[in-house]
Amino acid sequence: MSGEPDAGPAIIPEMAVNRDCLPNGFGQQGDAAGQLCRELEIAGMEPLLTLDSEGSLVGGVTLLADARDTSSSEAAAMQFRQQAFDILANGLPLSVSIRGEAVGCVCDLLGLAARDAGALTSKIEIVIEGGTMSPRDVSDLRFERLGEGVVHVRLDCRLLRNPQTWHELWKARDTGQVRLTYASQVMSSCPLLCDEAATAVIPVTGIQVPAGTAWLSIKLDVSRFVDERGQLLDRAFEDALRCCVDIGEQLHELVHWPTPQMRHDAWLNRRLAILVGGFGDLVLRRGLDPQRFATLGEANRLLLRIRELLVGQSRAIARQTPQLPAIDESDPSRGFPGGQVRNGWRARWLDAVESSAVRHRNILVLSPWSLFPANQPADYRFADLLPVLRFADACSLYGSPGLSSWNVNKFKAFHRRAWAVLQQRDIAHRIAERS
Repeated sequence: MSGEPDAGPAIIPEMAVNRDCLPNGFGQQGDAAGQLCRELEIAGMEPLLTLDSEGSLVGGVTLLADARDTSSSEAAAMQFRQQAFDILANGLPLSVSIRGEAVGCVCDLLGLAARDAGALTSKIEIVIEGGTMSPRDVSDLRFERLGEGVVHVRLDCRLLRNPQTWHELWKARDTGQVRLTYASQVMSSCPLLCDEAATAVIPVTGIQVPAGTAWLSIKLDVSRFVDERGQLLDRAFEDALRCCVDIGEQLHELVHWPTPQMRHDAWLNRRLAILVGGFGDLVLRRGLDPQRFATLGEANRLLLRIRELLVGQSRAIARQTPQLPAIDESDPSRGFPGGQVRNGWRARWLDAVESSAVRHRNILVLSPWSLFPANQPADYRFADLLPVLRFADACSLYGSPGLSSWNVNKFKAFHRRAWAVLQQRDIAHRIAERS
């Protein structure tokens, strides 16, 4: 194999912006966005964006629906239905996180919105809290009220101990209609900003995020940047990582954020989702044993290096641009009365900002499925690489390989191990900050 990036398998081919599918007459802003997308593709990456009915580049849209409000208040129901209609009428996929037990009511409203918009209900994904309904019941309810489509079940401590849940999830694994989600928190690339609850799942890419937030997503496959011996082409790989941050920063200004909440979040947090994958292919090409501790050690060092490069580039941009509004709003001295105490806190805060400020609240996204070689049944031995998930700001669970050699016990053990690793991410982030 040569050191040039190969075409490689695309996890999300329908979302990658192809240079041939950008419409004519895109306008000055669209032309700039299209050129940036082409630059990413030439460098071996994929921008994970879609086009709305007006030809504008758009990031994934998520909404939060309170089932109790929509079932008890006509005004709340109409407002939610209008929100869903506006998104679906623009030809966009939509993910809705449902809070509460009246799931059927929300599905009915989504069905009406899709009908009014002339949109396929299969473009709607729903996310439910784990204790609300069993996976089979919610899948059946969705099919009855809304038609075929994806249901995400948020895994919590109760579901972890429920054998019936695991058997239902195992039976549904091949349909792709019922999927797990279990990263309860989204971490920040900056130690001055707090963690956030991951209540939503971006449609198609499966990245678990706070509902209503705006993410500029780019996919980078590590295995595209290796030579014939499976060794990383260091310069090309590092340039690609920096390119993701630089172009992601520019695209943030050019893509369309469809809701007021997303537009505010884009301004406040400038979130990037650099979805780095191909680790299983890299291990395979290098002929390494995924169960050896030395292999895990190499994978950890690689992820630490990736994280340092991404965060370092974001910090470099931050030094040349206005301060990220989220950092400014997190200044604890803002609420203090004037005087010596406030001045002291302000001085300490500015020192911390000088050393830690970033341009993007979140950067690195990992999927547990990226630890397995692509285009072949999942070899369970690669599950021993799961500890590298600790370096992720956010998690995605799309791109599941074939699990023909697994059984329900391996399936359960894999997801429980991944869930446990994701609860330890704060430790890995502190290690990365000290490095």
